[in-house]
Amino acid sequence: MDIKEIKGVVADSFSSLVSNFSHNNYSLSIENIETSQISILSIEGHEHLNQPWQYTIHFTSQNKQIAIASVLSQFASLTFHPANLPSELINIGSSIASDKPKTIYGVITEFSLISISNDEAHYQVILEPRIALLANNHQSAIFQNKSVIDVVEEVLRNHNFTGVDFRFELNQTYPIREFITQWQESDLAFIQRLLADIGAYFYISTHLEHNCDTIVISDYEQGYQDAGSTIIKQPNGLNDSQRYSVWDLQFSSKTKPNQVSVNDYNYRMADSSLYGSDNSQPNDTTTRGEDYRYEEHHKSLGDAQTVESGSWYAHIRHQHYMSEQLIISGKCNDYKLIPGQHITIEDCPIADIKDGIIIVSTNCTGNRTDSYQTQFTAIPYDGLKPYRPAPLPWPQVSGTLPARVTSPNDDTYGYIDTQGRYRIKFNFDLKNWKKGEESLWVRLAKPYAGDTYGFHFPLIDSTEVAVAFTNGNPDRPYIAHAMHDSSHPDHVTTINKHRNVIRTPANNKLRMDDKRGQEHIKLATEFGKTQLNLGHLVNEKKEQRGSGLELRTDEWGAIRAGKGLYITSEEQVKAGNKQLQMDSAISELAQASEMVKRLNELAQAAQAELSDLQTQKQLFEQSLQELKQPGILTYSPSGIADVTPSSIQQTAGENIIQTAQSSIDVNAFKRFMVTAGNMISLFANAMGIKIFASKGNVDIQAQNEEMLLTSKQNMKITSTDSEVIISANKKLTLACDGVGIVLENGTIKFMAPGDIEAHVASFGVISPLSYNGSLPELPAGSTCKEKG
Repeated sequence: MDIKEIKGVVADSFSSLVSNFSHNNYSLSIENIETSQISILSIEGHEHLNQPWQYTIHFTSQNKQIAIASVLSQFASLTFHPANLPSELINIGSSIASDKPKTIYGVITEFSLISISNDEAHYQVILEPRIALLANNHQSAIFQNKSVIDVVEEVLRNHNFTGVDFRFELNQTYPIREFITQWQESDLAFIQRLLADIGAYFYISTHLEHNCDTIVISDYEQGYQDAGSTIIKQPNGLNDSQRYSVWDLQFSSKTKPNQVSVNDYNYRMADSSLYGSDNSQPNDTTTRGEDYRYEEHHKSLGDAQTVESGSWYAHIRHQHYMSEQLIISGKCNDYKLIPGQHITIEDCPIADIKDGIIIVSTNCTGNRTDSYQTQFTAIPYDGLKPYRPAPLPWPQVSGTLPARVTSPNDDTYGYIDTQGRYRIKFNFDLKNWKKGEESLWVRLAKPYAGDTYGFHFPLIDSTEVAVAFTNGNPDRPYIAHAMHDSSHPDHVTTINKHRNVIRTPANNKLRMDDKRGQEHIKLATEFGKTQLNLGHLVNEKKEQRGSGLELRTDEWGAIRAGKGLYITSEEQVKAGNKQLQMDSAISELAQASEMVKRLNELAQAAQAELSDLQTQKQLFEQSLQELKQPGILTYSPSGIADVTPSSIQQTAGENIIQTAQSSIDVNAFKRFMVTAGNMISLFANAMGIKIFASKGNVDIQAQNEEMLLTSKQNMKITSTDSEVIISANKKLTLACDGVGIVLENGTIKFMAPGDIEAHVASFGVISPLSYNGSLPELPAGSTCKEKG
């Protein structure tokens, strides 16, 4: 018999002695309650990685009126006492435990009275670590520019947790996230979700120096507690609490996916693929299938070593599957066994756990009569298969949430970045942020968008917006639409419900009124009161002031059409014809050309100068007809008038052509001036030419050439009240039917084939006398030369 067997026999022999020293192995201490008043009947504990433990404790007390306030929410501790053996027996061997008591610290979260007898009262309490109280604190909050670890620490510190109350044992450094939202979830659920997302776990330990519960947060195998080794042995006798062992070992294995694939979309890297996959155990031949996970919310694909990249997420998600591939279960009598411990089982028959196991959960029981026992689940310890908690569902935001657009300085214009995004302040967010920094930059959804084109009306500070979330993910907000509210009322209400209006803060406006029989459109800007009004025109009091079309501005105006412009007042019923339907105008121009042709024939017969019909035809056929060239054609079936109190100028690089089927009337109140560089030709075919001057002279000069006055019938030169003077500088000749009078060189010559008759009262010859009548001086003139 070896020494180990001897120790076992000795331990068994003192079973009855042990029982005498271990009537109750548990004690409960509650602040403000005398410990002597509490006698534990039973305990039942549940512990699990990533969850607060919970112990349900039944106890009796002679105090039948324990006040609720003295127990509920009070700090308490539960102590597990090992059997109190005589000191001379403790050194017999390691199989007889010599451990110190184990104490766990927490808060009473439930207190119940079960029954009352004549002698005592039966109570029940639930003891949980302080982190369990975070489940009572439900929040909706925003965290910006923090890593997951930073957020977890902030939440804990908000609950007055200090450096002794929690610690991080991390292998990875986690990147800053722009935006993390806690949405209608408890603080406990929030940090559980965040930690599970990055594959980190936590468990509750005891701080031996400060006598308090401590949260340990880790992401790799070095975060486990080393619990040493234990043996496999079914307890017997009455010394169960003295011999630490495990028994009833079982395992359950399941086929897990061969790989995990992830994918997502990042609009800031729209052309980059975020699809990636990973198999953390490529040599495992038992895996089958693929888990394709969309929207892990990774920003880039990266690799398995790049924390929070797509490949990294695929890697840790597959590690999670592999950590659940083999589950070990069993029983143990070690009251110190807790989740997060690494323990080695000596002579373990299960080959896959030769390097020990990691305790994942425990369910323990104990009472006054039965030995302490815990049922546990565990996974094999494997540095290549680290424990990863299952990712928890992300909260979903159904519909939209109210928010307001913000800016640093109450900007007059939209406060947007280079990508057209906004900052918003969520209505649910109770934090005080620096103005204009209440959120990450948020995109605005639009009804139309493309490559530097689309539909975007900048939103102004304090505008209410309804914020939606990609797939309901509260970390991925976007502005769905803008809203009116009591502070920013709608510009279309019941009083103008027939109006469809787009109006900017500066009162740039597009208004479309659908009121039947009074339909109109107004496109306007405040600068220069520039407006285009169409249809039923109204003033600001909605009183009609016209109908049809009005284009107006207090500034300058220009109408420019690079291929030609047709202006007409001719009716086109219901816009039924083509845009350049100009048949009536073309007909008038054609008739004008034909009329000019006929007049030219008459002028040619009279040997008068002809109109430039060719240029007129070219203008008509090559330019104005269907606006083949960028000309301007104006047509009105009922007349056209150009009116100004100032001047009108018509200038042409070639010809100015005026044609009328009836008359051309030119009237000037003061002067009518016609000047031609080469020639002025007047031709009247039927009714002659009349030139009248009511006052002032009629002065007709041929300054450098001849003047020819010819008539077929009589020609009369008359002065009704004064003198007719016919003067010539050198020679004056009067001729008629062979008779002539020539005045030349101071003499008068009479020439007649017949007689000269003089019917006079007298005929006198006096001394010679010269007539000194003055002749007008004519300018020499100049030649008008055309440019070019």
